[in-house]
Amino acid sequence: LEDELAGTISVDVMADLFEKADSKKSLNDHLQNAIQIDLNDRIVFVKHLFDGDQNDFNRVVSQLNTFKTEKEAKKFINSMVKPDYDWSDKEVYETRLFEIIERRFT
Repeated sequence: LEDELAGTISVDVMADLFEKADSKKSLNDHLQNAIQIDLNDRIVFVKHLFDGDQNDFNRVVSQLNTFKTEKEAKKFINSMVKPDYDWSDKEVYETRLFEIIERRFT
C-alpha cells in the first residue's frame, strides 16, 4: 500500500492548491469585469462630478459594476446620477467617465 501511495499528494495539500487557484481566478475575473478608474480620474470625478463626495462616487462605481450592458450603465448615469448633480459645463469629465464605462463593456 505504501508503494502505491508513494507518488500521491495528500488531500489537505490538494485542497490548498485548488483553493489558491480558485482565489486567483476569482480576483482575475473580478478585475476584468470591474470598472477600472485610475487615481487621477478618481480625484477629478469626485471633485468635479460628485461635488467632492467620495462616498457618492464609490457608490455609483459599485452600482455601475453590477450592470450587464453598457446601455444599462449609461441609462443609470443619465437618469439617476446626473439629476442629483450639476454637470453643466463639465462635459469633458462626463465624456471621460463614459469612455471608462464603454471600455468596461468592450
